[in-house]
Amino acid sequence: MEQNPTSPQVLALAAEIKSACSTPEDEKLIDDFVSARLTKLTADIEQLYEVATKLQLGEIGDMINLSYIAKKYFRKSRAWLSQRINGNCVNGKPCRFTPEELDTFNAALRDMSHRLSCVVVKY
Repeated sequence: MEQNPTSPQVLALAAEIKSACSTPEDEKLIDDFVSARLTKLTADIEQLYEVATKLQLGEIGDMINLSYIAKKYFRKSRAWLSQRINGNCVNGKPCRFTPEELDTFNAALRDMSHRLSCVVVKY
């Protein structure tokens, strides 16, 4: 069961653990333990963000022309779009879409989908 970090059960558990500390050394050990686990979880979440967009696109990423999307919908370079899709690090930070950019990207996919569905080649 997923718990909200501020749920009553979590707060009660934290209070129970804190009350079991008999020395400042105990408190420091617990603080260090929790801090290390939070750091690891944060790193894991960062890794998930880095691959999330690429995984969601699946083989569609191979089918679409990133250069076209970057230029037409963002007025940016293919490299810029690719960095965000792949979660590449630039200047030490992973690149991600802002919420507005993600909306634009999704609108671009919908627009292209609509345009493709209307195409019929005839002789």
